[in-house]
Amino acid sequence: MKSGILTAEKMMIGKGISPQEARELAGLRVFGGANGRYGTGIMGMVEKGDAWSADEEVGKTYLNNMGAVYDDSDRWAYFREGVFEAALQHTEAIVQPRESNTWGALSLDHVYEFAGGLNLAVKTATGKEADVFFNDFRNPSQARMQNIREAIWVEARATLLNPVYIGELAKGGASSAEKIAETIRNTYGWNVMKPAVIDNALWNQLYEVYVKDAGNLGTRAFFERENPFALEEITAVMLETVRKGYWKASDEQIREITALHLDQLKAHGAGCSGFVCDNAALRSFIDGRLSGADKAGYNRAIDAAVKATGGQADPSVTLKKAGEPATDKPVSAVSPETGAWYTGVAILLLAAGIFWFVRSRKRS
Repeated sequence: MKSGILTAEKMMIGKGISPQEARELAGLRVFGGANGRYGTGIMGMVEKGDAWSADEEVGKTYLNNMGAVYDDSDRWAYFREGVFEAALQHTEAIVQPRESNTWGALSLDHVYEFAGGLNLAVKTATGKEADVFFNDFRNPSQARMQNIREAIWVEARATLLNPVYIGELAKGGASSAEKIAETIRNTYGWNVMKPAVIDNALWNQLYEVYVKDAGNLGTRAFFERENPFALEEITAVMLETVRKGYWKASDEQIREITALHLDQLKAHGAGCSGFVCDNAALRSFIDGRLSGADKAGYNRAIDAAVKATGGQADPSVTLKKAGEPATDKPVSAVSPETGAWYTGVAILLLAAGIFWFVRSRKRS
C-alpha cells in the first residue's frame, strides 16, 4: 500500500500536479464516472471498429470517462488527468463479482465493458496486463475464484456451443435469435479487451455451429425463420473479428461467412445495426471480397437500408423481421390525452384517500 501511494504521488508530480495535491490524492482509490456519468463510453466505440485502430485508444477513453475521484471530502466526482493512471500503477488483478445465474462473462455486455475496460485501462496506463477473475459466489457456501478465460469457455460451452441449449432457444422467437447475436458481439468485445482469453479455437467452433451448421442443429433455418437480421449481425461480427486481426480465419472460412452474410442481405435486406451498416472499414473489407452482381447487390442493400434509417444505424432492427408482429409484447405507450386522463383519476383517488384518512383520525 505504501509503495503504491509513493509511486502514485511521484507520478502525479511528474505530470505537473503540485506536491501537496499529489500527496492528498495519492491514497485515494475510489474512482468512477466523470461529470456524473455512469457509463464508460467505450461500448459503442469498441463495436464501431473503424472508430479506432489501436486498443490504447479504447483504454484512454476508459481512463478519461471513469477517472473521477469519489472521496468524502470536497473531492466528490473530482477529475484531474493523470490521477487515475497513477492509482493503477501497481494493479495486478481485476475482480468481477458474480452472484447470479442469469448472466455470465459473455451474455452480459457490461462485464466486458467494466472488467474488460479496466483491464485495458491498466494496460494503457502501465504497459502490463492484469489478471482478470470472476469472484463466483452464486453458491455462498462454495464461493470460488475463476479466471476470465475459464469463465468464458465454461459459458460458451454451456450456451453458444451447447446443442441442448441451442435447441431450447430455437423454440423461442426473434428475441432468442438476438440473444445469440448479442452474446457473439460480447465475445468480440472481450477479444478487444483481452485478446489472449479469446483464441482461434472458440471462433472456429462458433463458425462450425452458426455458419456450417455442424451437427445439423438447424441454426440457419432458425435464424431465417425468426430473425435473419440476427444472422446478418453474427456474420458481420465474425468478419470484423477477422478484419481487426483477432481471429486468424482461413480463406475458406472468410468466403463462407461472406457468402452467408450476402445471402441474408439479398433475401431480407440489410438490418442496419452498427456492425452491418455503420462501419465503413468493414464494408470495404466485405466489398473487396465480392465481384460483379454480388458486389453491386451488397452495396445496393446497404445503401437502401442506410437511406431508410436516415444514415443512422438502427440496432432495433435485429429484434424482429420486417413486417412481423412482435411476439414479445413491449410496454404499451399511451397517448398524451389518455395519460392526462390517468393522471386526473390518480389525483382524485389520492385526494379521496387523504380525505378518508383525515376523517378517520378526527373520529378517533
